[in-house]
Amino acid sequence: MAFEMFFTGDPNEFLDDDPNIPSAIGLIRLGSFEENFVSSLYEWKTEDYEAHWLSSLRRLLAGSDRAVLINWYVNPTESSNLQWWALYRGDADIIHMQNHMPWYSDFTGEFSAADASSFLHDRITISEEGSKISEWDVPLSDVEAFAKVLERKSAR
Repeated sequence: MAFEMFFTGDPNEFLDDDPNIPSAIGLIRLGSFEENFVSSLYEWKTEDYEAHWLSSLRRLLAGSDRAVLINWYVNPTESSNLQWWALYRGDADIIHMQNHMPWYSDFTGEFSAADASSFLHDRITISEEGSKISEWDVPLSDVEAFAKVLERKSAR
């Protein structure tokens, strides 16, 4: 599968030496690219992240032109930003994926995690400074296959 995103099962980490706020270790695979990520467990459990991912992917697969997969969430009253993988529907059944770290202050209106994809800006491929934005192309069929994995997991 050219696309998957999951928690590794490694022991939780405690960032900033705060033993009260654990973080889960995850891994995303986009073709041959792999990257670890860390997800705050301050508010969401790993199951909450996975439920969000499945909900977002269902909307994308139902025809939406974009979706986000949040991989770091702390509400706007407790944090200044979050992290997500942005998914943009392209031509020829390709999904363009970019890693973003949006600031809550940049959103118009009150942020809602349940409707997070509505806060995703239009796809850009060149930054304001003129640099190419890192982006990975994933076949839609691989996104569909990953959604099925999440559906099976949530049915347990």
